[in-house]
Amino acid sequence: MCAPSPPPSGCGCYFSWREGGFLREMLRQEAATAPIVFETPDGEARRGGEGPPNTRRRFPQVSANLSVRWCSGALKVDVGDTALRNQPRFFEGRTLFVSGERAEESANRARYAVFEPHRTDTRRSRRRARYVDHWRPVHSWTEADVWNCLQRHRVIPALPYQLGFGRLSCQFCIFGSADHFATLRAIDPVRFGLLAHYEALFGCTIKRTAILNAFADTGRIYPDAVKRQDLVSRALSSDWSGPIIAARWRLPSSAFRSGAGPT
Repeated sequence: MCAPSPPPSGCGCYFSWREGGFLREMLRQEAATAPIVFETPDGEARRGGEGPPNTRRRFPQVSANLSVRWCSGALKVDVGDTALRNQPRFFEGRTLFVSGERAEESANRARYAVFEPHRTDTRRSRRRARYVDHWRPVHSWTEADVWNCLQRHRVIPALPYQLGFGRLSCQFCIFGSADHFATLRAIDPVRFGLLAHYEALFGCTIKRTAILNAFADTGRIYPDAVKRQDLVSRALSSDWSGPIIAARWRLPSSAFRSGAGPT
């Protein structure tokens, strides 16, 4: 038997993030947008943070425009792009950027290409070419395809799905439905109350039509979130030590339930 080949240089799992995360960016007042930090094979690197002072102090709003729905741009898109653009190793060979958008999720996502050059690709540059392709392997999948795949491999559905949430993103995502926020108010009242406080402080609501408490009043708490307090505690924990593979796989109650998805 042949010994396995060593992994390529720089192989591993590397993380990237906006310093201070969502809260710092939302509360920014006469300050520059925080720098982006990304891990590399040689340690951490930082970029940005020297821009002009500016004030945010408002929630992102539901929109396909990332300057309005700034959470996606500031905390995900810009962070990933910065990590790719500022590491010499990505000029070597070719890089495949993989993401999980599905056409079924929204009319806007239905228009995405399955395979295309990534935003950070510079293959046509005469100075220095960076080959980065963007692949969306599940773009054509239906929700049924997703659940069937998890069942086939017996992967346990994420805890929020087991509690009744029809969509899994940030806990207090701006796309959340009335039922979503009614349930969060019941299971995590401290964080919910903090967001309601920020609404009053900013004079800007999360939902354009109502303050958060009034919006939650129109929803119903998911029954599983009431019955399964053990799952609630685990879902709100920052650590996971449970199994990944199920001995007996079960379709969660949230399957095929509208979760107020992305634009």
